[in-house]
This record gives sequence, structure tokens and C-alpha cells, in this order.
Amino acid sequence: MESRPSSQTAARPAPVLGRVPRVLIVEDELLVAWHLESLVREQNLEVCALVPDGSGAIEQADDLDVDLVLMDIRLAGGMDGIEAARRIRQNRTTPIIFVTAHGDPATRETIERTVPGAPVLAKPITGDRLREAIASVMPHKP
Repeated sequence: MESRPSSQTAARPAPVLGRVPRVLIVEDELLVAWHLESLVREQNLEVCALVPDGSGAIEQADDLDVDLVLMDIRLAGGMDGIEAARRIRQNRTTPIIFVTAHGDPATRETIERTVPGAPVLAKPITGDRLREAIASVMPHKP
């Protein structure tokens, strides 16, 4: 049986002392990725990488020791964002916020089963909506 962190553990990471929280943006559309990067920086967070595909997201989440992942659902390559998030959560309790144009009920249900409690933001997003989602998964953000 596969062991996964509970949604409560994943939604309440330990505060990162002495450094600004690091955010991984997983988005295959470059203009959207740049927009998200701008919004994240407005929240005084560090963007440590932009990656366009699921396998890159899994690798970078571990390599860069990220504190938060912003994840699109439809990505370049053969893996979608939901599967990439599931694989990231196998190894880490990193909070994940989905940012997608595909927020239909079936997709949201799949996300809830796969990554319980993960916020889902519909594109286009605003700084206020992103701030609220970050606060919900990282209440101890410095």
C-alpha cells in the first residue's frame, strides 16, 4: 500500500526559518508562467524555477527543495499536472496549488482524490486570489 502524507500534514508545512519560501511554477505556456512569476514575486516569495512538464516538476521539486508548487493541469510532455502532483507528494509534503483553465467538476474531483485539500484556481488569476490560496496552504509564511 502506498504511503502518502495526510492532507493536514501537506497543508501545514513547517515554517521555513531564515529564508524566503521558494516556489516552483509548473506551466507550459511561457506568457502565463511569466505572469504567475510576477504574481508570486508580488507576494514576496522566491520563484526558484519555471518548468513546462511534469517530469521536470518532480525532479525540480526535490532538487530545489521547494516550499510551494503552482501547478497547471495540462502540461507539455506525456504527464499531466495531477499525476506530477501525486508523484511529488509521494516524496514530499510540499503544498500544491493548481492554476488551470480546466476546473470542471470531474477534474476537481480527480484533484481532490489525488491531492486532498489542494486549492484550484481558475485562470486567469489575480494577486488577491493567489494570496488567499497561499495563505490557506502556508499559514506560517514569513
